[in-house]
Amino acid sequence: MNDYLTSLGVPPKVQRFFAVEEPIFDFGNESEYFSENIHRVPVTNNLWMAGDQFARQVIITFSAVEAIALLTLNQTTYPNFNDLLFIATGARISNAQLNWIRLNLKGREFTLAFGDELIGRITDIKVATAIRNKAVKLTFQEGNVIAWLKEKKTVFEEDKLSLHAFETALGVRTMIRTCKPLNQLTFLDELKYESSRRYHA
Repeated sequence: MNDYLTSLGVPPKVQRFFAVEEPIFDFGNESEYFSENIHRVPVTNNLWMAGDQFARQVIITFSAVEAIALLTLNQTTYPNFNDLLFIATGARISNAQLNWIRLNLKGREFTLAFGDELIGRITDIKVATAIRNKAVKLTFQEGNVIAWLKEKKTVFEEDKLSLHAFETALGVRTMIRTCKPLNQLTFLDELKYESSRRYHA
């Protein structure tokens, strides 16, 4: 158990699931560090994982702490922790990571839990299409995101871009869900916001 995570409202059950003692999460060649004053997310080609490697539901995030925050905030959505595998990619997703996920986790149900800002929504598209082995190119130009899929090209206003909008415009169905925080840009920010509300109530 970690005192700071406990103060943010992370219950013992969630801390046990993620084996939290000291909030240092090993990616193999790099580590993610988290405290009240710092959150360092590594850039690595490795993946951090927690849960059952054979679980049906796979939830992909940037960081281990985002995974902890998401599960804390969505315990009623995921009552059976035994059916969950969390994967964190680190600060920058690589093709090697995406290829590993696509090749080794076939037949799973995926949920993408990246932030509710432009980079998070672009990442949703990049990861979902890579898992389904579709070659997509995304560029940013003058406040718009331009997406190419084979010979199709579509332009999205920045605030209108989402995986759903992308799939609708380009006629793609990845069958991959996204999960976003309700009031903040990240699940960690949402957890801190909810903790602050409780503290000041």
